[in-house]
Amino acid sequence: AFKQAYAAAADGDVIILSEGTFEPERIEKRLTIYGAGFEKNAETNTAITAFSSHVSVGNSNIVLDGFHMEGVKVMGTLYFDGELKNSKILKCYTTTDIKFNKNIENVTVKQCRIGAVLGTNTVVASGLLVANCYLSSNVRTFSRESFINVDHCLLSRYANEDNAQILFTNTIVTGGYSNYGSIVGQYSTIKNCIFNKDAFGYYKIPSNVTVGTYHSVDIATIFADAENADYTETRTFELKDPETYKGTDGTAIGPSGGAGWNKVPSKPS
Repeated sequence: AFKQAYAAAADGDVIILSEGTFEPERIEKRLTIYGAGFEKNAETNTAITAFSSHVSVGNSNIVLDGFHMEGVKVMGTLYFDGELKNSKILKCYTTTDIKFNKNIENVTVKQCRIGAVLGTNTVVASGLLVANCYLSSNVRTFSRESFINVDHCLLSRYANEDNAQILFTNTIVTGGYSNYGSIVGQYSTIKNCIFNKDAFGYYKIPSNVTVGTYHSVDIATIFADAENADYTETRTFELKDPETYKGTDGTAIGPSGGAGWNKVPSKPS
């Protein structure tokens, strides 16, 4: 059904997918794709729209300007193989990663559950926002010229280890492992973040990192809904003490602050 809809679609069209599992097709058109959600929840009236394997978007010969995907579960990696501009990936779940293989500009990944957000050593990310996401890994492997903002997220590994200019704001980092012996890359900036105190015994913040306010805490003590940072479908990631752990925008650090941890996709008219 998705392949038929894709074949009939033109640039700028909207495809609305029902609950169910679909076989993916390489997407080389500027589309808006809405699914029913990535988790089934009767209370919020969401269901699961899934692609049965990896999804590839774009190719090396085209620039997609204005691509939008929302409310979809990808059983694998979401690959962007061509240049991407002014695009959004919202309220999606990739069982592995989101991987950018070409330069991107003004791209938002928001309220998603994903593994890692990855580039390559030559990919320039000019304005990548990763916001209110749960990452079982981290954001890494972009070129030095990149500028990325990771805001109100939860990262389950070290923040990053590459040379990209990454601004971490209002984010929780629960892990500490890094081949470079540091929690963040040397060109990073940290503002109002929480780090797992256990990581600080072994992995440091490099001396040339721009550091604002941060907290080194026992991760098991900060959440109101569990004594860990593990993902479950019912987690809200609300903090016990949001006044102490307040972000740059005055809301709680982590996914519960900012735009909030909202997984319900838009309902297009």
